[in-house]
Amino acid sequence: MAQENQAAGTMNWMMGSIDDPAELYRNARSPVSSNLFMAGGLSLIGPQWRSALSLDISSHREKTAFQLSSILRAGLYGGYEPDSDQRYDFLRAIDYLRYQPRGGSGYLRIGALDRMRLGHGQLVNFLSSQTSWDNRTIGAEARMGGRVLAIEGFTSDVAKAGLTGLRVAVSPFPGSASGWKSMTLGTALVRDFTSTLENGSHFEGFESDFRVRIFNSGGFAFTPFASFARLTSFGQGVQIGADLENANFIDLARIHLRLALQYNSSDFRPGYLGSFYPVSNLAASIGSIGSDASEGTDFTADIRLRDIKRGNAVNTELRILIFERFEFWYQFMRYHGEQRLSEYHLRLFFRSPRLELSVGQDRRGLKGFTSLFSNLGDENRMRFEVDIRLFARVWAQFDAHYTYRELLDHEGRKTFGIQRRFDPLLGIRASF
Repeated sequence: MAQENQAAGTMNWMMGSIDDPAELYRNARSPVSSNLFMAGGLSLIGPQWRSALSLDISSHREKTAFQLSSILRAGLYGGYEPDSDQRYDFLRAIDYLRYQPRGGSGYLRIGALDRMRLGHGQLVNFLSSQTSWDNRTIGAEARMGGRVLAIEGFTSDVAKAGLTGLRVAVSPFPGSASGWKSMTLGTALVRDFTSTLENGSHFEGFESDFRVRIFNSGGFAFTPFASFARLTSFGQGVQIGADLENANFIDLARIHLRLALQYNSSDFRPGYLGSFYPVSNLAASIGSIGSDASEGTDFTADIRLRDIKRGNAVNTELRILIFERFEFWYQFMRYHGEQRLSEYHLRLFFRSPRLELSVGQDRRGLKGFTSLFSNLGDENRMRFEVDIRLFARVWAQFDAHYTYRELLDHEGRKTFGIQRRFDPLLGIRASF
């Protein structure tokens, strides 16, 4: 762990799954571990129960890690077609493939995205490529850099040109004796190659940012920042805030706290390229519960980008990571304006020898903090996973999932609705 933390000052730990504890398990007694999990049980998708057979294989080594998984379902009406009706389903068997040397600043991951953030998150924030689970795409995220230059990038689909982003960050005074040695200037460009505007260009946006550490004591750094973002042919926003963080708190944890103010024009939504982007974009909408999707796309729960009015927001964020064991990551953007544009994100993870728990939730269409305790609504995606060791090598696995499915494709515009899934499985886990 000591070598890993030497690079903490240059590594951007808030980017994507770079330190996702669910993917970084390493046994203290052995740096190499491999596991095979074979399970069977039931699967509930919508109103229909099916039988299910699952196979997972994973391996973690000093620099690399991977997990592959596949599940097949069958019921009274035959197999569940989305599991195996496309050649792309072979690619969807990849949960993740990782390359990440300890103590270095290089990083490469291939797999479905679920927490991708570029820069300060004004454009790309908690981006997911698995919002519609049966239509999920396998993407990639990468980082490389040193004391002066760092390059970060991602793509939502490795099989074709999709949503792609690149960020370049420069620290111009790394050898300075003053506080300016921590100053970083960054710029990012994001483009969706699957979305074309009326003028023939692709939908895109850019973000520029500035940050400098002005206080450092006991490992805690206070770092103000400012960023400007614009969606080309749409609107723009400014964000001003500060981070209080410790990349290595007593060799046990990372702590990150953020408070920021956002000022947004019309036609701009902070984090627009985020958790709901695959089902809520220029060519897709989320249908409202109880509406008749067959009559068109007028009954939508989300607000289209062109209909967004100007407003301000307060962004609060807290992340506590106990290395490879526990994570609590909370973000709430309180939007002050006429529309219900507040947004909430949660990632919770816990691992012990007999239990592994993972919770992820993303919500939109909110007002104040108390609206978190109201009905979940249509702009809600959630996944609850728990693995429990019953005895010896016998494990029970439960996966409850709020995702989206396509309801209608009307004149080139898609409508999505919530799909509820539940997979209770029982199986054998072997290590080798």
